[in-house]
Amino acid sequence: MNKGLTLSQIDNITSALSAARLMTFQTVPGFSPDAHLLDRYSWHALMSAAFFASLHVCEVSVRNAVDSALAATYGGDWPWNRNFERSLPNPRGSHFQPQAELLRARDKMRVGATGKVIAELKFAFWCHMFTARYQERLWRGQMHRCFPNFPNSGFPSGPAQARQIIHAELETLRRFRNRIAHHEPVLTDPLAQLQQSIQSLIRWCSLDVADWHATWETVTSCLQRKP
Repeated sequence: MNKGLTLSQIDNITSALSAARLMTFQTVPGFSPDAHLLDRYSWHALMSAAFFASLHVCEVSVRNAVDSALAATYGGDWPWNRNFERSLPNPRGSHFQPQAELLRARDKMRVGATGKVIAELKFAFWCHMFTARYQERLWRGQMHRCFPNFPNSGFPSGPAQARQIIHAELETLRRFRNRIAHHEPVLTDPLAQLQQSIQSLIRWCSLDVADWHATWETVTSCLQRKP
């Protein structure tokens, strides 16, 4: 049980967080049988925060790799390039609209402020850039340069195979990040595997960034401290 908390304090905390929410931590496997629900909850909160830091490095690394590919294809001002804009779909309904997302981010900025546009674009936009429609126009000539450390054995079909793998990893991480952002329990997710995916994506972009990230990321130690 949480050290230093009285029964009254535990009741008040339970009421504030909601008993129903805390009970989702009751039957999840992997915890010590005597781990109090509040200990489980606080560990989950710290673990989620630790993942956000690693996801931050992963997203920035990947989006800068995409920026490099886009700049080589459409020029440094690619957010304002009409050919690139027209290459983006704008599906109706509730589906993600890449073209509308670019216009939303771009129209806030002066022409040439590419770095600021990059920071405004959602993670979903960067994931979309690895769909099959960009294989020929973007990744056939840029994959090896932008992801220089993707293992050679992972290229049985060349850049197309690498693009598919990266897209799948990013989509999984995007959904995971969204769940954390909405404070959803992720206790049954393969957390160690997700952290490995993050580390792999960073490594494929830059060995130096991967080594640096490994010196301070806290997901690994947090997983080891699971109550």
